[in-house]
Amino acid sequence: MTLSTSASTNASREPVRMLYCRCAFAQVVPADVKGAVLDGLASSGEGFEAVADLCAMASRRDPHLIDLAALARDGTTLRIAACWPRAVRGLFHLADAPLGETGVEILNMRTLPADDVLAGMLHGDAAAVAASAAARDDLEAEKAAAGRIAALGALPHSTPQISPPPPGGQP
Repeated sequence: MTLSTSASTNASREPVRMLYCRCAFAQVVPADVKGAVLDGLASSGEGFEAVADLCAMASRRDPHLIDLAALARDGTTLRIAACWPRAVRGLFHLADAPLGETGVEILNMRTLPADDVLAGMLHGDAAAVAASAAARDDLEAEKAAAGRIAALGALPHSTPQISPPPPGGQP
């Protein structure tokens, strides 16, 4: 669902594109945080885009993810309210839309309070972005999230895997 696709700008007038993930299918983000962030973005007057689920978009290699990654490479700051930054980067990579190291700010709605996520989304709060990227030591939760992503469907390979011919050229 797209609420608005206009780009907002920060104090230095650099273009900013805000993307909000509803996490509709995996439902790993606390509902109260999701709701408060969505309400805050909607009432801010800033343009943003709301998508149902980044995991689902990545599983079907949605071309819109390629467009968003290109914006970040071309000078627009892409701010994403979703979950673990490493997971979000992985989803874009799986969709053949890898995110660069610069121009992308990911806010973790799984771990941050809604006010911190909103500060990061609306004002580029560096502390909120840094807190989102903090190292994670919850291996079991990470494995569970990977299983939920895999359950959305197998991703087709972007390049076919070809086995080398057997020795001696015999089939």
